[in-house]
Amino acid sequence: MKIFIFQLLIIQIISGSDIKYGDEQITAMLKEYFLSNKSSPLLLGHQFYTDNDENIFQIEIKTETQNVNSALLFGFKAINDIANIAKRDFTHSICVIHFNNITLPIIAESNLKCSKGYFIHNNDNEAQWRKNCLSIQNY
Repeated sequence: MKIFIFQLLIIQIISGSDIKYGDEQITAMLKEYFLSNKSSPLLLGHQFYTDNDENIFQIEIKTETQNVNSALLFGFKAINDIANIAKRDFTHSICVIHFNNITLPIIAESNLKCSKGYFIHNNDNEAQWRKNCLSIQNY
């Protein structure tokens, strides 16, 4: 079943068709997205919620401190790819990055409309995305 859901996600991304998936389906796709890549960070959990008229797609991941940059990019790529095929109109993304040691987590936020230029349409580069779309806080 997991392979079938992942295949649906890949077909959706490649074809660009207008099929949209509900929360339960995108949750399954999110889990499979992380399981399908051996170099992905560990997905600890996710949450979909609304706050001040923003539909937020949040994930929590865990990685080694030296892998924080690749984990950040992988996490936001996953959110953007999956939010792009969701029925719910997500407007904001949050990636909470926990570390395998006692370092406090990092909370990174991005507007999904802004992020699409880098992760979906390839119009922007990583530096532009970081400068214009990304906010990082350490708690």
